[in-house]
Amino acid sequence: MNELLSSNIPQSANALRLEASPRPELQPAAAATLADELVSELVRAGIDTYFGVPGGAIEPLFDALARQQDEGRVRLVPMRSEAGAAFAADGYYRQTGRLAVCTATTGPGVSNLLTATMSAHADRVPMLLLTPQVAAHKQGRGALQESSQDGYDMPHVFGTATKYSSVITHPEQLRYKLARALSIAQQPPAGPVQLSISSDLLRAPPGAAVHGAQRSAAPPAPVDSGRVELLVRDLLAARQPVFYVGDDAGAGVARVLELARALGAAVVSSPAGKRWLGHLHTSYAGVIGFSGHMEAQQAVDGADLIVAFGATFDELSTNAWTALPAVRLYAVDGHAQFAYRLETARPVIAGAQHVLDRLAAALGQRAAAPERRRASGVRARVRPPGDGAVHPAHLMRWLTRVLADDVVVHVDAGNSFSWSTRELLRPQPDTYRVAMGFSTMCWAISAAIGAAVARPRRTLCVCGDGSMLMSSLELTVAVDQQLPVTYVVLNDAGLGMVRHGQRLAGARSIANDITPVRFDEIARACGSQGIRVESASDLEAISSAWFSDDAGGPVVIDVRIDREAVPPMAERVRGLQAGMPQ
Repeated sequence: MNELLSSNIPQSANALRLEASPRPELQPAAAATLADELVSELVRAGIDTYFGVPGGAIEPLFDALARQQDEGRVRLVPMRSEAGAAFAADGYYRQTGRLAVCTATTGPGVSNLLTATMSAHADRVPMLLLTPQVAAHKQGRGALQESSQDGYDMPHVFGTATKYSSVITHPEQLRYKLARALSIAQQPPAGPVQLSISSDLLRAPPGAAVHGAQRSAAPPAPVDSGRVELLVRDLLAARQPVFYVGDDAGAGVARVLELARALGAAVVSSPAGKRWLGHLHTSYAGVIGFSGHMEAQQAVDGADLIVAFGATFDELSTNAWTALPAVRLYAVDGHAQFAYRLETARPVIAGAQHVLDRLAAALGQRAAAPERRRASGVRARVRPPGDGAVHPAHLMRWLTRVLADDVVVHVDAGNSFSWSTRELLRPQPDTYRVAMGFSTMCWAISAAIGAAVARPRRTLCVCGDGSMLMSSLELTVAVDQQLPVTYVVLNDAGLGMVRHGQRLAGARSIANDITPVRFDEIARACGSQGIRVESASDLEAISSAWFSDDAGGPVVIDVRIDREAVPPMAERVRGLQAGMPQ
């Protein structure tokens, strides 16, 4: 039990940069190679953070990064896997709103980026992928790891995983292709872009003097004033309105909670839309969709009008398109990106802030409606804490209680996502993040690293043992960089969501067991702090300081959870079986 005592926690965080140190105002040196020019152009565009894995063909870029890093202009974070590099760039953007670069070498280096790039595309997260080709004179001759159209054509492969994928074939193309890529990455819907450059071209002298890759401002959102006025009129006349906060609502939509209080309206969210709200507000009824709350679904079922902000209305956020009733539904989207829209939804082409400002003006001095109270049935019933394995719901409630308000939580796919959706509550907006557009395991492990690079304050990753086994050695990046990341591993010696999904579906139980692993011991072997939790009483003995900056570098808390606890996923199983022959 010594490892649970708070006295083992470092009393200072001198090894950490608790505040981002300002970068000196330096003029980029004259470019010696096209790679130097590329990095300098990105510095001018305000992009200075890179996540990647080195290799032969990409070495000219890493060489240029070394020179710029020596001068304090850029930061390179070497990752253990290419997928981890893209996940980290994803987490960095969510923390800062600024693009990062992820890079890898030819062949398997580039192909290993693919899944994480698809995840960013599905969640509309912009990033820049810089990937190489083998030297031009070797292409088409069976060169090692060839990724051109004569080998495994990676620009073609990435065509559907990115918003823009292009090959730079001449130095003079750099300026306009880079400018185009950065602009496209940030235009709604945002997403990843890729530029591919042969290794010999990266080493070549730069092209003509260029300074054109400046950050492009997003175009102003169009406004359908007539539809906005119709929405406001109907909302003020509604008896039981509901606000729905979707995946793409954005940070400003937190104002919805205060307007909802004035109207006496309930606020619900999609599982990913939960990010944008404080979860303890009395108007917030919880999540609809996968692993959602009964109170939230009851509020939606009783509504006579629903106003949705940034909603995708995809399968996960609607319980296979069954969660939203056939009532008047307005879908607000500032850039007319009405993907997956329900046929019954009335599109409102206007930015969320414009609609909220207009609604606030219409409400004027209207008195606030009586305060709503959260129903006691929002959370699952669990047995009282004892000396057995920890119930996942109890773990999430414990985290809700001990985490400081500003700790950002990254939740991975699987059991951890299901239980946190239902049970983990954060009081501040944008302190709860998931990536369920592609539902990619391991995202949170590296996204937490990217967030900690951007903001060197304590960051949390909640994941399962299956994900941690897939990507556990990214932990060594957090050790190398002395990043304040705490990993909470739900360890049930199995793929819990698969196991319970098979049971709920009446299928054979197969391929869901994992040999028991002690992640606290792996953590200590990697140079991290490692803690083992065997029971709820062990959990209560852990000091909350392990979740603060005073804990120093990375921490892994390996929690033995009750493998028989059924996650709130029955709707997902029914969705998978929908339309199957009886």
